[in-house]
Amino acid sequence: MLCIWYSMFIEKYFEMDTQSEASHLPKKRQEVFFIALLTLIIIGYFYTLYDEITMLKRVYEDAALLKVRTSVIPLIIMMPSPAVLIWGIGCRLAGKVSKRSQKNGLFIIIGCFPLFPIGWAIYSWQVMNWLDDNGYTQCSSYSGATMGAPNIMVNNPSFCIEDGYQIRIELLDWFEEQYLQGVTPTVEMVSDKQEKLLSNYNERFDLL
Repeated sequence: MLCIWYSMFIEKYFEMDTQSEASHLPKKRQEVFFIALLTLIIIGYFYTLYDEITMLKRVYEDAALLKVRTSVIPLIIMMPSPAVLIWGIGCRLAGKVSKRSQKNGLFIIIGCFPLFPIGWAIYSWQVMNWLDDNGYTQCSSYSGATMGAPNIMVNNPSFCIEDGYQIRIELLDWFEEQYLQGVTPTVEMVSDKQEKLLSNYNERFDLL
């Protein structure tokens, strides 16, 4: 579906202008809007990429818990797609569009799609092995069930408490607070915090 959407998008904005002069200005504004939108998408991605790299660097600090999104770094494979779209819309605004450039742009965009899942699979395997070698294990009790949700890795399997799924967001926030404060959590601290959060959760649930 994404391939079809990109194909329709690039055909729409790379095609030669055949509309009347009266509709030229609104169409120009629409094209500028899409350039701005695609630029924000690229900026947002690189901001997320920076956060992911920063999170992985915590391995060298032996952080108690990591939130690893295995899809973020491989997603860089897809970044040529919005870049090509920006270039294509820019060429259209400048009146420098050719059929050859349209085909080349479409080839680059479609080519990114099969490369992404391959890169994602290879990277996921490598990074999980690397984390395992550094003493981290995945905690499924804290990890989200949706696609793209972060994998929660802990450097002590005892930190992974099965009853923690219901209050995992609050518990993950607590782990982050401990890291920012320079506190190294102990199993006893995690267990006490989990029990306290779970008790508060059950009280709220009972009230409802």
